[in-house]
Amino acid sequence: MKTPLETLVEMRGVKLQLAGHVVLQSVNLSVTPQETLVIMGQSGAGKSTLLRLLLGLLKVDAGSIRFKEKEITQLSRPELNRIRARIGMVYQDSALLSSMSVSKNIALPLEELSDKKPKEIDSIVDQKLELVGLKDMKEKLPAELSGGMKKRVGLARALALEPELILFDEPSAGLDPINAMLINDLIVDLREKHKVTSIVVTHEMQSAFVVATRMAMLHEGTIVEEGSPDEFRQSTNPVVSKFLSAYTGHPKESPHANSQK
Repeated sequence: MKTPLETLVEMRGVKLQLAGHVVLQSVNLSVTPQETLVIMGQSGAGKSTLLRLLLGLLKVDAGSIRFKEKEITQLSRPELNRIRARIGMVYQDSALLSSMSVSKNIALPLEELSDKKPKEIDSIVDQKLELVGLKDMKEKLPAELSGGMKKRVGLARALALEPELILFDEPSAGLDPINAMLINDLIVDLREKHKVTSIVVTHEMQSAFVVATRMAMLHEGTIVEEGSPDEFRQSTNPVVSKFLSAYTGHPKESPHANSQK
């Protein structure tokens, strides 16, 4: 078992029911610094629910969720907000405020959760937009952006506070192959060049095998398999095999795949 110093996120015995339906039962999962954990499973399996639990947006019925030294399930609202400032979230629908420009969307967490001056905030916004390849889009409104651009702006906003962990909820869903590849490459570059730790929730296997350093399969409320991408490709677990076989062919290798520095 990993020691606390080696673990950024630790879930143990997590159970959750919603409207009388068991969503998660006895989930055990950990994330170490500078890795990209991909959580896969069918739609409705509870993948996004795990992210909401980690952010403290939902409360567990039983079990423990730790972010470094803090037990998420026992934090007060102010303490929870301080933890959330250390965790960036990239939403499936980007969740940009339609009335605000790109730059204002990215500046919002800095204005609300930091004491940085306007000049510093402007500089950070420019840096994050350049990082995601959108430095010329700062004055655009979300309605003027493509789906892939919105995802990248969402990522820039998630990075604004220099979080220790980034959560991605279906980052390539609904994107064409070129934009999906751009998002995948950004996730990998963040790990390899900027030492960012990520949890990626997806049911899209092409993206999963490109970005993951480790994978976990969620099925019927529990983790049924966990391992490296190569171990998943060779898995004899019938649930994993059936899930992977639902996609035509085998996920292609990527020059980024499985690499971790």
